[in-house]
Amino acid sequence: MINKIILFEHAVETLGFFSHELASVFAKKDCQTFFIDYHKLDQSMKHVRKFISHGRTALFTFNFIGLSQESYCHERDGKSIWETYDLPCFCVMVDHPIYYYEQLNKRIPNLVTFCVDRQHVEYVHRFHPDIPCYFLPLAGNILPQDWEQIQRQAGEAERKAAWEDYKKDQIPYEKRTYDVAFIGNRMMFPKMEDQLKSQTQEYIDFYYEILNDMKHHPDEPVDATMERFILREIPEATDAEIASAQHGMLFLELYIRAYFRDKVVKTLADGGIRVHAFGKNWDQMQLEHPENLVSEGRMITSKDCVEVVRNAKVSLNVMPHFKDGAHDRIFTAMLNGAVSLTDPSIYLKEILTEGENTCFYELDRMMELPDRVNGILTNPERAIQITGQAFSFAGAYHTWENRADILLSNIQEK
Repeated sequence: MINKIILFEHAVETLGFFSHELASVFAKKDCQTFFIDYHKLDQSMKHVRKFISHGRTALFTFNFIGLSQESYCHERDGKSIWETYDLPCFCVMVDHPIYYYEQLNKRIPNLVTFCVDRQHVEYVHRFHPDIPCYFLPLAGNILPQDWEQIQRQAGEAERKAAWEDYKKDQIPYEKRTYDVAFIGNRMMFPKMEDQLKSQTQEYIDFYYEILNDMKHHPDEPVDATMERFILREIPEATDAEIASAQHGMLFLELYIRAYFRDKVVKTLADGGIRVHAFGKNWDQMQLEHPENLVSEGRMITSKDCVEVVRNAKVSLNVMPHFKDGAHDRIFTAMLNGAVSLTDPSIYLKEILTEGENTCFYELDRMMELPDRVNGILTNPERAIQITGQAFSFAGAYHTWENRADILLSNIQEK
């Protein structure tokens, strides 16, 4: 039976935050945890060997941290330490699998993967059929000290009371500082011509054609659009060739993600809605009404993100072009008393109800967005009803405790 789990911290701040949320639940479930600290790698790798017990230990990571041929994991024989000790490895991909083409092709021993979008799971099943893959959306975040307090409660009634205490401590909706808060960097990219200096104009035009198609078909997943254009040019392309070509087009996924993020924020600001943007580069956005975009000018920690949401009436989310999954921003809003406003996905429309526990907007009807937000802000009684139902729903089904239970089930099965 596996009762010892290795995780990572200080590699990517957000992923380390998620890992600590999970570790609190693992500990409550009688599992020992050990964090490999990216600030103290030599010391961590020395002590992790003492922590490992054959047949009782598993590795858990996000985005293949520790599973990407990092030198600190290498043994003298070229194997990774995880392979040497025959550890089952569990990895959650929070981005599209095309980002991890090389890792998925490495045939990592004892690997089980998870994706935050159901179409991403299907993608792995198709292009990497020998790798087990399951759906596991991200969960909502609350303040770490409160999360620890909830996890310390032994009984269901005590945990429920702790959740209610967390809700009571939230800033009342009508007293919140930010009408609309958005958390995330403004992504800045060079023009296609500058990024692809080694390519011919024919290739550059081809990439622009794909990008423009994505803009006009926002409901189509990026990999499906890429494949459609690849097969137009190379009808006989195999699945292996398609996957390789899609990985080579990664920059298009970043471009379309940045395009819609910009468009949503610009539409709101120029439509008369005051938006507080927490992240880099928002002060460089060109607007008709720049007074409506308040750029906080910095990227903030996951804990600070929760604090921002706890002080927002509306928490804005722009999905990272996932069409059948979720983002932690949605559930974080629901757990912290803000109205979650997001573009939908197939999965989100299945689990959430418009006007009951969330509010949706459509990317292909963007000009309706300012009126949508005005409708929320001018009807605080209705907004408070939505946040109350959202809190109950997310607290029951979309916390890191819910996700840890699924992970532990898979780990024990492995």
